Amino acid sequence: MLGKVVLGKYRLLQSLGSGSNGEVFYAEPIQFPEFRVVVKRIHDHVVKHPKFRQRFEAEVHSMANFDHPYAVGLIEASLDDPLGPCLVMEYVPGITLETLLAKFRRLTPQRAGLLLGYFCHALEAAHQAGIVHRDLKPANLMVVKPAAADESLKVMDFGFAGFVAKPYLQLADLTGQGPIDAMGTPSYVSPEMIRGDRVDARSDLYSVGVILYEMLTGRLPFMHESQDRLLMAHMNDAPPRFAKIGSGDIPTAIEAVVLRCLAKYPNERPQSAKELLSEYSYALGVDLWETTYPAGWEPTAVPLEPGFAETPRRLQPRGPFHVLFQLGVLLPERMAAAKLRGFIDDLAAEVVTSEPGLIRMRLGLPAGYREGHGSSLWGWLATRRPSVPQGQEPIEVELHMDRPNPSQPLLNVILSFQPLKDYPPKDPAVWQTRCEKVQALLKRYLGA
Repeated sequence: MLGKVVLGKYRLLQSLGSGSNGEVFYAEPIQFPEFRVVVKRIHDHVVKHPKFRQRFEAEVHSMANFDHPYAVGLIEASLDDPLGPCLVMEYVPGITLETLLAKFRRLTPQRAGLLLGYFCHALEAAHQAGIVHRDLKPANLMVVKPAAADESLKVMDFGFAGFVAKPYLQLADLTGQGPIDAMGTPSYVSPEMIRGDRVDARSDLYSVGVILYEMLTGRLPFMHESQDRLLMAHMNDAPPRFAKIGSGDIPTAIEAVVLRCLAKYPNERPQSAKELLSEYSYALGVDLWETTYPAGWEPTAVPLEPGFAETPRRLQPRGPFHVLFQLGVLLPERMAAAKLRGFIDDLAAEVVTSEPGLIRMRLGLPAGYREGHGSSLWGWLATRRPSVPQGQEPIEVELHMDRPNPSQPLLNVILSFQPLKDYPPKDPAVWQTRCEKVQALLKRYLGA
């Protein structure tokens, strides 16, 4: 790859390392060779994942809409570059926290606290913007000016981070089939990600707790070689107390802050990055929030995805058989998934897809129906269209969901009903009545 040009303007000079998602390169803009950037090229096996495009767009969206002095900024991105999907980011000179810990093994509570200050400022701003990182680890934290008096830190690689305004009710929760699609690095992943529960900003704080534990003790809280055993430990085991692993010199007040971050359930942890930093500051006796506050920086509001106040254009009615309803659901996502599963089972619905912010299902499909693919003769021949009585045509239902306030359980839901192209209905009034009945049934299941 070295010497090749990405996006027609960035020449790759040196590989800076490879992770689970992609390889990172040191690169120069061809028109401005005195400057440097970082190019992240996504691995081929990641590109083949069925949800890759959605996750790539989520990463670009989150990085493009989030700007903070302690987070690496996005310059541009492309899904269609000849060398593969890639992101171009600002170059930050320094070393990763992973490299720093390999060199020093343990950091003093004061040094760890200052790095935590920069870290928490970036996370607080991201979480306020509705962004959860989901893959925090020392390799994703760049230490700037290491060992200098003004040493600081920047968060890198929002790693397919997501807007928590887009709820994700996984296929396994809705149908009982398929894998739980968890993300994150096993040594730093939160218990709720492993359980498949709803993930919010407090999941990141668990990962921060693991990183703090490692900075202060020189080791991870759980060190099992078996991944299954490691994940079970995150969910069930108490991390060793500092004194038992040779780190009894760390003040017990600081140890208590770290262990609170490592609580198994989010409501037992600090509820925000600012609260975590406040607790660590109190234990250390220094106001780390003010000490590490970025000079001259003022937060800017980042709009979340549109809710009821602004219906997305793709959901404007497109004819007499495209029917829309709006409702509010006051439920945590796991409970909403359980309620929807009851609806799906009772009505023998077929779930076509489930992805962040969208569930698509079909009701009333006749036995033996098989959808054709493409417009070729073979596609036409492969289609099976068992007949159905007039007025009983299958209905395709889409649930478009967003969460206006990431800290609240209210889900805004737009229900979209439309017919399958193989079964066009005849009477708009009859179709409207049928859709209203399904909508009323869904409301009862969800308690809307």
